[in-house]
Amino acid sequence: MKVIAVCGQKGGIGKTSVSMNLAAAMSKHSKILVMDVDPQGSTMFWAETADDVENELPFDTSPSTDPEALRHLKSLNEYDAIIVDTPGSLRDEDVLGAVLDLADFAILPITTSTLDFPAITRTLNEFVIPRGVPYKLLLNKVDTRRGQKRLDGWKQAIDEGEFVADRIGVPRFNHHIRLSSTVEDMPMEGKVVTQYTDTRANQNAIFDYTAVALELTAQWYEEAKAN
Repeated sequence: MKVIAVCGQKGGIGKTSVSMNLAAAMSKHSKILVMDVDPQGSTMFWAETADDVENELPFDTSPSTDPEALRHLKSLNEYDAIIVDTPGSLRDEDVLGAVLDLADFAILPITTSTLDFPAITRTLNEFVIPRGVPYKLLLNKVDTRRGQKRLDGWKQAIDEGEFVADRIGVPRFNHHIRLSSTVEDMPMEGKVVTQYTDTRANQNAIFDYTAVALELTAQWYEEAKAN
Protein backbone atom coordinates (compact mmCIF):
# COMPACT_ATOMS: atom_id res chain seq x y z
CA MET A 1 0.00 0.00 0.00
CA LYS A 2 1.30 3.45 -0.97
CA VAL A 3 0.73 6.75 0.83
CA ILE A 4 0.86 9.69 -1.58
CA ALA A 5 1.06 13.20 -0.12
CA VAL A 6 -0.18 16.00 -2.37
CA CYS A 7 1.46 19.02 -0.84
CA GLY A 8 2.66 22.60 -1.21
CA GLN A 9 2.40 25.44 1.30
CA LYS A 10 0.61 27.78 -1.07
CA GLY A 11 -3.04 28.22 -1.89
CA GLY A 12 -4.42 28.07 -5.40
CA ILE A 13 -2.07 25.48 -6.86
CA GLY A 14 -4.78 22.83 -7.17
CA LYS A 15 -3.93 20.25 -4.52
CA THR A 16 -7.54 19.16 -4.06
CA SER A 17 -8.27 18.81 -7.78
CA VAL A 18 -5.08 16.80 -8.24
CA SER A 19 -5.91 14.58 -5.25
CA MET A 20 -9.48 13.83 -6.34
CA ASN A 21 -8.84 13.34 -10.04
CA LEU A 22 -5.64 11.35 -9.63
CA ALA A 23 -7.60 9.10 -7.26
CA ALA A 24 -10.30 8.74 -9.91
CA ALA A 25 -7.80 7.75 -12.59
CA MET A 26 -6.02 5.29 -10.29
CA SER A 27 -9.29 3.78 -9.05
CA LYS A 28 -9.85 2.17 -12.45
CA HIS A 29 -7.42 -0.54 -11.35
CA SER A 30 -6.90 0.02 -7.61
CA LYS A 31 -8.80 0.60 -4.36
CA ILE A 32 -8.11 4.19 -3.35
CA LEU A 33 -8.78 6.35 -0.28
CA VAL A 34 -8.53 10.14 -0.40
CA MET A 35 -7.75 11.55 3.04
CA ASP A 36 -8.57 15.22 3.63
CA VAL A 37 -6.24 16.65 6.29
CA ASP A 38 -6.64 20.28 5.22
CA PRO A 39 -8.70 22.24 7.79
CA GLN A 40 -10.39 24.04 4.88
CA GLY A 41 -12.06 20.71 4.03
CA SER A 42 -12.19 21.17 0.26
CA THR A 43 -12.02 17.45 -0.45
CA MET A 44 -14.87 16.68 1.93
CA PHE A 45 -16.98 19.52 0.47
CA TRP A 46 -16.49 17.90 -2.94
CA ALA A 47 -17.42 14.47 -1.58
CA GLU A 48 -20.48 15.83 0.25
CA THR A 49 -21.62 17.54 -2.95
CA ALA A 50 -21.35 14.17 -4.70
CA ASP A 51 -23.59 12.69 -1.99
CA ASP A 52 -26.08 15.54 -2.37
CA VAL A 53 -26.45 14.91 -6.11
CA GLU A 54 -26.49 11.12 -5.54
CA ASN A 55 -23.27 10.55 -7.43
CA GLU A 56 -21.09 7.73 -6.12
CA LEU A 57 -17.39 8.55 -6.31
CA PRO A 58 -15.16 5.65 -7.46
CA PHE A 59 -13.03 5.85 -4.30
CA ASP A 60 -13.45 6.41 -0.56
CA THR A 61 -12.93 9.71 1.26
CA SER A 62 -12.25 10.50 4.89
CA PRO A 63 -11.30 13.60 6.93
CA SER A 64 -8.67 13.83 9.66
CA THR A 65 -6.63 16.74 11.00
CA ASP A 66 -5.31 14.95 14.08
CA PRO A 67 -1.55 14.36 13.67
CA GLU A 68 -1.66 11.44 16.09
CA ALA A 69 -4.45 9.69 14.18
CA LEU A 70 -2.56 10.17 10.92
CA ARG A 71 0.24 7.98 12.22
CA HIS A 72 -2.04 4.97 11.71
CA LEU A 73 -2.47 5.48 7.95
CA LYS A 74 -0.25 2.52 7.15
CA SER A 75 -2.61 0.19 9.00
CA LEU A 76 -5.37 0.73 6.39
CA ASN A 77 -4.37 -2.36 4.47
CA GLU A 78 -7.63 -2.65 2.51
CA TYR A 79 -6.43 0.10 0.15
CA ASP A 80 -3.85 -0.06 -2.61
CA ALA A 81 -3.07 3.62 -2.17
CA ILE A 82 -4.03 6.52 0.09
CA ILE A 83 -3.86 9.99 -1.44
CA VAL A 84 -3.60 12.72 1.19
CA ASP A 85 -4.72 16.28 0.44
CA THR A 86 -2.51 18.29 2.80
CA PRO A 87 -2.90 21.84 4.21
CA GLY A 88 -1.87 24.77 2.04
CA SER A 89 -1.02 27.15 4.88
CA LEU A 90 2.02 27.56 7.11
CA ARG A 91 -0.10 27.14 10.26
CA ASP A 92 -0.59 23.38 9.99
CA GLU A 93 2.99 22.22 9.72
CA ASP A 94 2.49 19.48 12.32
CA VAL A 95 -0.19 17.89 10.12
CA LEU A 96 1.98 18.11 7.00
CA GLY A 97 4.91 16.65 8.90
CA ALA A 98 2.85 13.74 10.24
CA VAL A 99 1.71 12.85 6.71
CA LEU A 100 5.19 13.09 5.20
CA ASP A 101 6.61 10.91 8.00
CA LEU A 102 4.56 8.07 6.48
CA ALA A 103 4.48 9.05 2.81
CA ASP A 104 5.95 6.85 0.10
CA PHE A 105 5.77 9.64 -2.46
CA ALA A 106 4.99 13.36 -2.60
CA ILE A 107 3.36 15.24 -5.47
CA LEU A 108 3.83 19.00 -5.47
CA PRO A 109 1.43 20.78 -7.85
CA ILE A 110 2.74 24.06 -9.22
CA THR A 111 1.38 26.51 -11.76
CA THR A 112 3.43 27.94 -14.61
CA SER A 113 3.97 31.12 -12.58
CA THR A 114 7.50 31.18 -11.20
CA LEU A 115 6.03 32.93 -8.14
CA ASP A 116 5.02 29.47 -6.93
CA PHE A 117 8.61 28.30 -6.66
CA PRO A 118 9.57 30.01 -3.35
CA ALA A 119 6.72 28.30 -1.46
CA ILE A 120 7.34 24.95 -3.16
CA THR A 121 11.08 25.22 -2.49
CA ARG A 122 10.36 25.84 1.20
CA THR A 123 8.09 22.80 1.39
CA LEU A 124 10.75 20.68 -0.28
CA ASN A 125 13.70 21.93 1.79
CA GLU A 126 11.97 21.94 5.18
CA PHE A 127 9.61 18.96 4.96
CA VAL A 128 10.04 16.62 2.00
CA ILE A 129 13.77 16.31 1.37
CA PRO A 130 14.83 15.98 5.06
CA ARG A 131 12.52 12.96 5.35
CA GLY A 132 13.90 11.33 2.23
CA VAL A 133 10.47 11.14 0.59
CA PRO A 134 10.64 10.62 -3.21
CA TYR A 135 8.81 13.43 -4.98
CA LYS A 136 7.98 15.16 -8.26
CA LEU A 137 6.60 18.52 -9.27
CA LEU A 138 3.39 18.48 -11.32
CA LEU A 139 2.77 21.45 -13.61
CA ASN A 140 -0.90 22.29 -13.09
CA LYS A 141 -3.49 24.72 -14.47
CA VAL A 142 -1.68 25.22 -17.76
CA ASP A 143 -3.94 27.65 -19.63
CA THR A 144 -4.45 26.70 -23.28
CA ARG A 145 -7.85 28.34 -23.67
CA ARG A 146 -6.94 31.80 -24.92
CA GLY A 147 -6.71 30.91 -28.59
CA GLN A 148 -3.94 31.02 -31.13
CA LYS A 149 -2.79 34.45 -29.99
CA ARG A 150 -1.78 32.97 -26.64
CA LEU A 151 -0.42 29.70 -27.98
CA ASP A 152 3.21 30.79 -27.90
CA GLY A 153 2.64 32.33 -24.48
CA TRP A 154 1.47 29.20 -22.72
CA LYS A 155 4.07 27.06 -24.46
CA GLN A 156 6.72 29.45 -23.20
CA ALA A 157 5.21 29.29 -19.71
CA ILE A 158 5.46 25.50 -19.73
CA ASP A 159 9.00 25.65 -21.04
CA GLU A 160 9.98 28.17 -18.38
CA GLY A 161 8.38 26.13 -15.62
CA GLU A 162 10.16 23.00 -16.80
CA PHE A 163 13.41 24.92 -17.23
CA VAL A 164 13.32 26.30 -13.69
CA ALA A 165 12.49 22.85 -12.29
CA ASP A 166 15.33 21.27 -14.24
CA ARG A 167 17.76 24.07 -13.42
CA ILE A 168 17.33 23.65 -9.67
CA GLY A 169 17.44 19.87 -9.99
CA VAL A 170 13.83 19.19 -9.01
CA PRO A 171 12.26 16.09 -10.59
CA ARG A 172 8.96 16.64 -12.39
CA PHE A 173 6.30 14.65 -14.18
CA ASN A 174 6.68 14.47 -17.94
CA HIS A 175 2.96 15.22 -18.30
CA HIS A 176 1.13 18.32 -17.10
CA ILE A 177 -2.49 19.21 -16.27
CA ARG A 178 -4.20 21.73 -18.53
CA LEU A 179 -6.65 24.25 -17.13
CA SER A 180 -10.19 23.53 -18.27
CA SER A 181 -13.73 24.54 -17.40
CA THR A 182 -14.47 20.86 -16.80
CA VAL A 183 -11.95 20.71 -13.95
CA GLU A 184 -13.15 24.04 -12.54
CA ASP A 185 -16.77 22.84 -12.44
CA MET A 186 -16.13 19.41 -10.90
CA PRO A 187 -16.42 20.33 -7.19
CA MET A 188 -19.81 22.02 -7.68
CA GLU A 189 -21.06 19.10 -9.79
CA GLY A 190 -19.79 16.50 -7.33
CA LYS A 191 -18.02 14.57 -10.07
CA VAL A 192 -14.46 13.51 -10.91
CA VAL A 193 -12.67 13.23 -14.21
CA THR A 194 -13.52 9.59 -14.96
CA GLN A 195 -17.25 10.35 -14.66
CA TYR A 196 -17.34 12.64 -17.68
CA THR A 197 -17.94 11.50 -21.24
CA ASP A 198 -14.99 11.79 -23.61
CA THR A 199 -16.22 14.85 -25.49
CA ARG A 200 -14.15 17.68 -26.94
CA ALA A 201 -14.82 19.78 -23.84
CA ASN A 202 -13.66 17.06 -21.46
CA GLN A 203 -10.95 15.18 -23.34
CA ASN A 204 -8.00 17.26 -22.13
CA ALA A 205 -8.82 16.66 -18.46
CA ILE A 206 -9.43 12.95 -19.03
CA PHE A 207 -6.18 12.53 -20.96
CA ASP A 208 -4.04 14.59 -18.59
CA TYR A 209 -5.02 12.87 -15.35
CA THR A 210 -4.90 9.42 -16.95
CA ALA A 211 -1.41 10.16 -18.26
CA VAL A 212 -0.13 11.33 -14.86
CA ALA A 213 -1.63 8.28 -13.12
CA LEU A 214 -0.01 5.95 -15.65
CA GLU A 215 3.32 7.73 -15.32
CA LEU A 216 3.24 7.34 -11.54
CA THR A 217 2.22 3.67 -11.54
CA ALA A 218 4.76 2.87 -14.27
CA GLN A 219 7.48 4.41 -12.11
CA TRP A 220 6.48 2.23 -9.16
CA TYR A 221 6.38 -0.85 -11.38
CA GLU A 222 9.92 -0.21 -12.60
CA GLU A 223 11.13 0.39 -9.05
CA ALA A 224 9.54 -2.87 -7.89
CA LYS A 225 11.21 -4.76 -10.74
CA ALA A 226 14.57 -3.26 -9.85
CA ASN A 227 14.22 -4.38 -6.25
